Amino acid sequence: MIFTEYIKQAFDAISPDSLTPIRTEAMKAFEKLGVPSNRHEEWKYTPIKTKLPGSLRLSEDHSSLVKEDAVLPPILFSDGPEQRLVFINGFFSAEHSNITKQSGLIIGSFKDNLSEHRDIVLKYYNQATDTIKENFAALNTAFAQDGAFIYVYKNTQITSPVYIHHIFTSDSADVFTQSRNLIVAEQGSNVSIVEDFKNLTGEKFYNHVSEVFIGQNAEVNYVTLQIETKNSTSVNYVEARLEKDARYHITTVTFDGKMVRNNVNAYMDGENALATLNGLFLCDGDMHVDNHILVDHRVPNCNSNQVYKGVLNGESTGVFNGKIFVQKDAQKTNAYQSSKAILLSDEASMNSKPQLEIFADDVKCSHGAAIGQVSKNELFYLKARGIDEVSAKGILTYAFANWVINEIAIPEIRESLDGKLKEKLRIEF
Repeated sequence: MIFTEYIKQAFDAISPDSLTPIRTEAMKAFEKLGVPSNRHEEWKYTPIKTKLPGSLRLSEDHSSLVKEDAVLPPILFSDGPEQRLVFINGFFSAEHSNITKQSGLIIGSFKDNLSEHRDIVLKYYNQATDTIKENFAALNTAFAQDGAFIYVYKNTQITSPVYIHHIFTSDSADVFTQSRNLIVAEQGSNVSIVEDFKNLTGEKFYNHVSEVFIGQNAEVNYVTLQIETKNSTSVNYVEARLEKDARYHITTVTFDGKMVRNNVNAYMDGENALATLNGLFLCDGDMHVDNHILVDHRVPNCNSNQVYKGVLNGESTGVFNGKIFVQKDAQKTNAYQSSKAILLSDEASMNSKPQLEIFADDVKCSHGAAIGQVSKNELFYLKARGIDEVSAKGILTYAFANWVINEIAIPEIRESLDGKLKEKLRIEF
């Protein structure tokens, strides 16, 4: 059975719920869009169609079979995260989670809160995703049944990071996991979120969507970690909408995975909003990492910054497709974009496609892209001072990549990732 035929049959088996009308429309959109091939411009360098197995089955909840030590997150907080949501094969595991009641905060399973806070969920759900144009966002909207629900009330400050931990357990290669986050920060609130993915065994395919709504003068710091996802094929969306004076900082770190597609989109819906989108990816072997970034400036006086850095070794491939879209009414826009990559082998390759589409005339927009090798002059400088070539390359690569990690606002994440970066680059200092 081919992928699309399986999807149709699997959809008919989903039990009806409050989201059934939305699911049905999304399924119609996916049937119209189909699975993209490299003939689609947005998937030109990422042959996702060739990586999908011929047969699939929806993931099941195996949380009762998973031991506590298997779901330990890759980054351990000094005292453990006060708020920790664990999802196993896309389903919430209360047994492994840790939820502390806090005034002004609703946190838990999306599935559970669809019943408990139905009005809030239906107000925001599927308002940030584009299921008309995005194949896998439509597929996720049709199928996803669980994920994280985080709602921060007006003027509430969440001082400790919220941790969302996704575990994939089945040994079967035909498991298809889809999960969905809904995150809302009301006016004047502040929250930091760390989300990571961990594959325990076998090959996996997961399709994940996060919708983030940032109210007036609210702030969200979001970190996505793909550092223990070996043998996984993934499509990951983080869609954010920013209201007036909102501040949004998202960092995506990818150290592992078979084929990874990250779609990070920010929509500037209110004046004086600020979006900072950073990314770091390390590729080795035959890894393929595709970062697709969009910042859509819709109103005046907004600022955005994109900085993505990649280090590629072996026969790995990387993609950066970053777009700044400035609409007609978005005067006084200030937007910056930078993509840089270092190739450590002759077989590694990088495809970079920076884009500007500007329909306003009073803006400051710039983009730049650079792909190269370690500087020979800098390498010679270190070797002349008694440092061997391998170590010298590691030091220079570390200095290049660590800038992204240093921009993360959460100390525990920053410190742990620094150590993991040194480990990946095989350097000690």
